[in-house]
Amino acid sequence: MDLNSDEFFFGINKSLYFKTEEQKNEIKKMDPEYITRTGTDFVLLPNSPEFINHNEPFEPMYIPKQTILEESLRREIERICFADTLLNKVVFDCADPSPFNKDSDPSVYGLEVLPYYIPQTKEDSTLVFESRFESGNLRRAIQICDYEYNLILKPDYYTTMNTQWFYFSLSNTRKDVEYRFNIINMMKPDSLYNSGMKPLMYSDLGAKHKKIGWFRDGHEICYYQNNMKRKNGGFYYTLTFAVKFQYDFDCIYIAHCYPYTYTHLCRYLKQLECDPSKKNRVKRKQLCQTIAGNTCDFLIIGDFNNGKEKKGIVITSRVHPGETMASYVMEYMIDFLTGNTHEARILRENFIFKIVPMLNIDGVVNGNYRCNLAGVDLNRQWIDPNKKQHPTIYHTKQLVKKTKEERDLVLFCDIHGHSRKKNIFMYGCQGKDPNRKELVFPMLNRNNCSVFSFKDCCFLLQKDREGSARIALWRELSIINCFTLEMSFCGADFGKYEYFHFNLDIYKEIAQSFCLSIIDCYEPEQIKVKQVMEEIEQNSLKNQQKDDKNNSGDEGSDYSNDDPKDQAMPQQIQLQQNDQQLGSQTKKLKKIPLLPPKKKKGQ
Repeated sequence: MDLNSDEFFFGINKSLYFKTEEQKNEIKKMDPEYITRTGTDFVLLPNSPEFINHNEPFEPMYIPKQTILEESLRREIERICFADTLLNKVVFDCADPSPFNKDSDPSVYGLEVLPYYIPQTKEDSTLVFESRFESGNLRRAIQICDYEYNLILKPDYYTTMNTQWFYFSLSNTRKDVEYRFNIINMMKPDSLYNSGMKPLMYSDLGAKHKKIGWFRDGHEICYYQNNMKRKNGGFYYTLTFAVKFQYDFDCIYIAHCYPYTYTHLCRYLKQLECDPSKKNRVKRKQLCQTIAGNTCDFLIIGDFNNGKEKKGIVITSRVHPGETMASYVMEYMIDFLTGNTHEARILRENFIFKIVPMLNIDGVVNGNYRCNLAGVDLNRQWIDPNKKQHPTIYHTKQLVKKTKEERDLVLFCDIHGHSRKKNIFMYGCQGKDPNRKELVFPMLNRNNCSVFSFKDCCFLLQKDREGSARIALWRELSIINCFTLEMSFCGADFGKYEYFHFNLDIYKEIAQSFCLSIIDCYEPEQIKVKQVMEEIEQNSLKNQQKDDKNNSGDEGSDYSNDDPKDQAMPQQIQLQQNDQQLGSQTKKLKKIPLLPPKKKKGQ
C-alpha cells in the first residue's frame, strides 16, 4: 500500500499541509499588509480548508430524549469508576510536539508539515484530528475507547476562560460506526445544545460526490456539568454527542457555527473592489493595525454625490470572534447596499454607510471565542479604549465621532451572536423620551423579518454593560438608535421557521430586512413609523394597567441572558434544572414539522 499516493491518505486533507507553486506565487503578489498574522506562538498550517458554496436545506432541531441527561451522567460515572480500563491516548495536541512522527521527514509524504498522528495501516482506525488552521480551536484529543474521544478546547489567548467556539477536522473515518465525542472543558452553565441544536459538519467526500456543503448532524446530544473542578471555583461542563459518518476514510469538519475567517473577509473585500458594477459605490480604507499586525479595514458606501447633507450610519461586527454568523450577515448587508436594486439605490442616495466588518481580527485568526490578544472582551472597552491594547475599538470610536461631527448620525449597530436564546432580536437603550423612539427601528425589523422577535428585545441599561458599544456610544454621543443586533446560534421558536436551525438563507433575510427597515424608518412620509408609534402608544397604555413588578422582572430576565455570568450551580440543583428543561423542551419540540417551510416564489 502506497501511503504517499494522492489517491489514498486515510482521508487526510493533504492540501492543508503544503502550498503549491501557484499558491506561493499568489502570496508573493499579495499586498503584504493582508498576510494573516497570529501574533502568538500559534503557527498556522500552510493552508486553511476550502468549502463549496451550497444552499443547505432547512434542517429541523432534534428532539432530546427525556432520559438523555441520566444516560450521559451514567457514562460519565462509568468513565470515572473504570478509569484504568480507558485508553487515554493523546492523539492530537495543537501546541505540543507529536511523539508519533518526531523522526519523520514531511517531504517523504510530499508535505511541509505533518499531521500529529498518521496511521501506518488501513486497519488502524484511530481518528486523525487537526485544528492548526485559521480560526481552528481544538487543543487536544484523547482517545478513551476505540470510537470515543475526549476533546479539550483552547481557551482564549491570555485567559483561562471562554471555551465555547470549536472548529476542527478529523480523518480516517469508518462508515456507519458510531463515534462519540465529549468536549469536556466548556464554561457556560447551559447551552442551546439542550434545546434542539446540533453541531455543524462538513464532509469532503460528501462535497465531492453529492455537492453537499455544511449540514447539521449528531444524536444523543447533551450539555451538562461534569466533575472537573475549575481553578477559580465551580466546575467545567461537557458537550457530548454521537455521530455516524457516511464514508470510509473521509475528512470531516465539525464547528459550533459556520466558519468565517479573516482570509475569507480579505478575499471578499478584494472581489468587491474589483467588481466593475460595485467598485464606484464603495471605498475601502485602512482603519488601523491590530496587536498582531493584521490590517483592519473599513468601508464607506454611498453614491458619493453631495454627501454633506446625507445622514450617517455606522455598522460593526465580529467584536466576538466566535460569533461567526455576524460576518455572514455583514457580508450580505454589504452585498445589498452595493447592489443594483431600487432599494439599494435609495439607501446610497440618502445615507453614507461606514462599516467595520471585523473588529477582533486577531481573535478570529487564533480561534478565540470572545477576547482579543490583550485577553480582554473588546465589547467592554468602549468608554475609554486604549490605543495600543484595543486599537480597533479606539479607532472605530474615533470614526464614529468623526461621522457624528460631519453629519447627522442616525444609527449605530453592532452585530452579534447569542448562545443562550433563540430568534433574532435587538438590545437598545431606553432614554427619558416618553415616546420611546428607541423602539421604532426594532419594531420595523420585526415587521420585515420573519425570525425577528420583538418580545426578546431589551432596552435596559445594566451597569456591567456600560462599556459595550451600544451603551457607551449612546451615552457619549446621544445616538437614539444605538443597538446590538443579536442572532441565535440555534434557530427560531416561532413562525414559519419554528424549530429549524438558522442557515445562510436566514442570515441573508436578516441582512436584507435590516436594510429595508432603514428605508422604512427614514422615508419622508413616515407611514410605517407612524404605525409602530401608534402601536407603542397602545402598548404603553396596556402596560400601565399591569403589575410593574412583573413587567420589569420579565424584561430583566431576558436581558440577563445577553452576557451570562459564568457562575457554576451546585451539582444537584443544576441536574434538576437540566432535567426539567429537557423534559419541557421535549414536549415543545414534538411540534417540529416533518418538512421544511416552502419558499415563496422569487425568494
